Amino acid sequence: MEMESSTSSTATGGIRNNFLTVICILTFLGSSWGIIKAVRQYVTADYAAHIGSEVINDVKDQVNQQEKNVPDFVQQIMGSVARDMTPDFLRKLAIFSFIANLLTLSGAILMWNLKKFGFYLYILGIIVLVAGPLAMGKLVGAIGASILGFIGVIFIVMYAVNLKQMDQKA
Repeated sequence: MEMESSTSSTATGGIRNNFLTVICILTFLGSSWGIIKAVRQYVTADYAAHIGSEVINDVKDQVNQQEKNVPDFVQQIMGSVARDMTPDFLRKLAIFSFIANLLTLSGAILMWNLKKFGFYLYILGIIVLVAGPLAMGKLVGAIGASILGFIGVIFIVMYAVNLKQMDQKA
């Protein structure tokens, strides 16, 4: 009776466990998709801003037609989102997203090959993904950054569990 191996060999001759293999593959997929999405977001920023503004204006009209008083904070949020939906802002978000996903993808490739430096590159990517939009001070970016940052922290913890098997060399 043969037992299935719970490890994989790397190009550098090290052994990568299945857990690290799976989270690296998930990062390859997620970061690659993030890069594609960022390029698309950059190219279509004018159209997205136009559609986003129309949708916000429609929602504002519907809220204003309500018989009940709408809380001020809801109107402030809608106003903030409407002001944030500019092509310039969307392009800046796309640039931050592109850089962050490139960093996380590069980090995952290095960790795939059991290079510890990849872990720190991955962390830098998550920091860029979260801090970039937050630094711009826009509500839309902050909400997205918070969600992606939470997922990023989960992956950082999962990668940290595997640091022992990675070497010190880049």
